[in-house]
Amino acid sequence: MFLTADELAELTGYRLHAYQRRWLAAHGWKFEVAATGRPVVLRAHAESRLLDSHAAPAPWAPNLAAIRKVA
Repeated sequence: MFLTADELAELTGYRLHAYQRRWLAAHGWKFEVAATGRPVVLRAHAESRLLDSHAAPAPWAPNLAAIRKVA
């Protein structure tokens, strides 16, 4: 149901909870904080994030609305 302590360490590269929380927040992961300070990440969220990261990125297109002709 939740990522294990070892899985969180492997994902974030950190063993300390404070650094794990900082990494998760910086990378936009959703998590809760347990009473012990440990970040708690749902396994389903992790799988979803990791599967989506392998999807092909959307093709780049210029934002033509942002380009205005200055008279």
